[in-house]
Amino acid sequence: MSLYPSFARPRTLADAATLLASLASGGVVIAGGQELMPSINQGVLAPEVYVDIGGLAELRGITETPEGRVGIGALTVHRELQTDPRVRAQLPLLAHAATRAGGGRQVHNRGTIGGNLVAQHPLYDIAPPLLALEAEVEWVKGRETVRQPLAAMLADSRHGLGSEAILTRVLVVPMADGLGWAYEKLKASGGAYGSANAAALVKLKEGRVAAVRLVVGAVADRLIDASEAAAALLVGRRFDAEAGAALAGAVSALVAAPLSDAQGPGPWRQAMAGVVAQRALAAAVARAGRG
Repeated sequence: MSLYPSFARPRTLADAATLLASLASGGVVIAGGQELMPSINQGVLAPEVYVDIGGLAELRGITETPEGRVGIGALTVHRELQTDPRVRAQLPLLAHAATRAGGGRQVHNRGTIGGNLVAQHPLYDIAPPLLALEAEVEWVKGRETVRQPLAAMLADSRHGLGSEAILTRVLVVPMADGLGWAYEKLKASGGAYGSANAAALVKLKEGRVAAVRLVVGAVADRLIDASEAAAALLVGRRFDAEAGAALAGAVSALVAAPLSDAQGPGPWRQAMAGVVAQRALAAAVARAGRG
């Protein structure tokens, strides 16, 4: 390993992908640096080559794709998710969750959606709503372009994102009219990481739950997609206190190995998973009812 790492700033995405493919090891992709630089400063990572993609215009912008999805470039920062008219109108769950991201204005103005997803940090706020929205991602590795569900990317680390591959954009189907949504987060202070969070989507029919999506985060090392458990309990019935209590118990039971860190001890985090799930569903149902 060289004492002094190299730094490269490719002019195009193709150049960046080719460069990464040519490196046997030791390369790392850097853009905002929100996740990467603390790990380097603490000695957790020691890259030999920094590949800076921060200047690639190809990775910026929020557009509508020919198939009608919202396409979000990987270099889109949290502040853009909060304020972009298209995101606010078509993906309000994502826009709201971005306002809850920890770290304050510096992180909101610097942290990117791509870096947030590639880091797969269990406490971050962007992945839960995107997983609830069944988002897809695109990434490049050498000359290959891959498109897959976000759920598949999060479940398999063999893609080499951040070292061998580059996330290029996120693709999300706009939310349907009348769909209830909510993002709930437990945290100790305004800019803190969450102790538990939950993203919920609900469709009502004649006051009863017709469809539901529920994703819980910050309580285990991976996000928990509780949609099937929630649907089994709630579809066809009204969301009342009894249903909420049953949901809370079922979600807590899904947390087999709860996190225990500065945000709270494991047993408490397991219980709070059910609490935020119940709160998110209640808020989503209320919003759907108003719609």
